[in-house]
Amino acid sequence: MILLLYMAALRNRRLSLLGMFACLLVEIVLLNLLIAFNGAASNPFSAVLLIPLIMACVWLPHAGAVAIVGLSIAAQWTQWQFTHMDTSHALLAHAQGMLVSFTITSVLIMTVVFYLRHRLAQQEEKLHALREKQLRNEQLLAIGTAAAQLTHELATPTQAAQWLLEEGIEKTQPTPTWLSDLSAQLSHITHKLTQWRQVTDDVRHQRTVAVNARELASEIQHLMQLVRPEVAINWHIEAQLDTLKVNADRTLLPALSNVIVNACDAQKRVNDEPVSVSCSHKNNTVFIEIRNAGHTENLKQLGQRLLPSSKGHGAGAIISNATLEKFGGTLRWEHVNHEVITWITLPSSS
Repeated sequence: MILLLYMAALRNRRLSLLGMFACLLVEIVLLNLLIAFNGAASNPFSAVLLIPLIMACVWLPHAGAVAIVGLSIAAQWTQWQFTHMDTSHALLAHAQGMLVSFTITSVLIMTVVFYLRHRLAQQEEKLHALREKQLRNEQLLAIGTAAAQLTHELATPTQAAQWLLEEGIEKTQPTPTWLSDLSAQLSHITHKLTQWRQVTDDVRHQRTVAVNARELASEIQHLMQLVRPEVAINWHIEAQLDTLKVNADRTLLPALSNVIVNACDAQKRVNDEPVSVSCSHKNNTVFIEIRNAGHTENLKQLGQRLLPSSKGHGAGAIISNATLEKFGGTLRWEHVNHEVITWITLPSSS
């Protein structure tokens, strides 16, 4: 057939959709001419026209396939008109029945093939999403392993340094200010390492607690005042959040604050306008909307994989996204009117 000859001529080269459409079009015209001079619509071999129709539905875009199907049906109707002018009543009824059968069969084939193509496309999307998730989990595992190893390696020398400082403070009277400051910093590091162990233990045993949604928003607000005091943030927190609770562990607060910190850093690179953070709820779902100026590259892939750039690799976004997904939430970004809007959702219970 013409299309098969076209494919054989191209061999390994990519097939042109326009070329495929032209081949199928020529093939349908030739087949219709052949059938028209050999009994027209009464020719039982008119079913051969279904072959290029099926090929069109499988390979061509929907518009091209519909055009081929429509052309095939129109050609059959045209042949029936010729048959209608010079045939007996019995043969006319037979030809009319074949025409109706061909039309119904063509529409059914097109519908079924389009449905199967749609399902295959959905399966491919799901498979692609699973691959992306697996890649992200592998990256998270690598990050978590490195962090755990680093914590283990830091714990022993930090504790030893803390003991030496305490001993030095006891022997040095009065204690110099710099020695007291150094001791305070080491105590802070030791406290953070202890917190990390507690977080790791919570994650390992999947321990969660019901956190008041409004208290969670207030904790985030307080934390941002400590980590980014130089950035102005307009907070809009619904009072009704006090009636909702979110099931989470210790990793939720750092995950949410990391997203807001990234928005504040992006805002600082553009101007000194305030970042907007809104916390609301609808249908037992907590919504957090963050608006900041700027332009972030690869928004669709942000939070899905490591993205090397001048501002980092997006590891924080990956961890925040994975943490929110763990609690049944979502995290996504989009550009709207020269702004980056971050949407966060978390399921809650009254």
